[in-house]
This record gives sequence, C-alpha cells and structure tokens, in this order.
Amino acid sequence: MIKGQRNNTLIYLIDIAYKYSMNSFYEFYGDNIPYSLIEQESYVDLKQMMHEMIEEKIKFRKYGREGKTLTLKVEMTIEEKEKFIYLLEKNKFKFLHDYVIKDFKLLKEQQDG
Repeated sequence: MIKGQRNNTLIYLIDIAYKYSMNSFYEFYGDNIPYSLIEQESYVDLKQMMHEMIEEKIKFRKYGREGKTLTLKVEMTIEEKEKFIYLLEKNKFKFLHDYVIKDFKLLKEQQDG
C-alpha cells in the first residue's frame, strides 16, 4: 500500500462527470461556455465540499480523463474515506453545475514510500 504525504493515508481515485448528455450541456450552457470551464469549477466545488465536510488537509490532484469523465487522485485516511463513502451514500455532495461522482476506488498501483 502507498503511504501518502500525510501519515496513514492511501490514494484513491474519484471520477466526476456532467450527469446529463453533452447535448443537454450545450442546450443549457450554449456554445459560449466551454465544458472545460464547468469541469474545472466542479473540480474546485468537490474539493471545497470535501474540505468543509470531511477534512481540509485532504490533497487533490487531477489524474486523468476518459471522454468527459475527469479522474481525481485523492489522499485520505481510512476514517476520511469512510466519511466520504457515508456522505456519498447519503447524496450530500451537491455540485453547482449538475456534476456527479461516478466512481470511487483505491488506486491499485500503490507502493510504500
């Protein structure tokens, strides 16, 4: 298992994406608002929610993208992960721009130090 920068943390991946079709996106936002802008605001939105509801020391990084799904690399303790899962199950993450958390998993390629 990987040790993160903080003691007793593991690295997890969180996928976020716009919950409707791209046609719906352009119908709502028009051609003048780029998807990348809404995606960036949603990334910051999730970061703020997690810092407020779980722990402000949680570290985030963009990890990758597949299609319109943005994958984030997040460093959390077991307790923070459990709180995240609880909040996720209770639908407590309310994004400003109709984004959703699509997937959450442990990063597989983890190693010590």
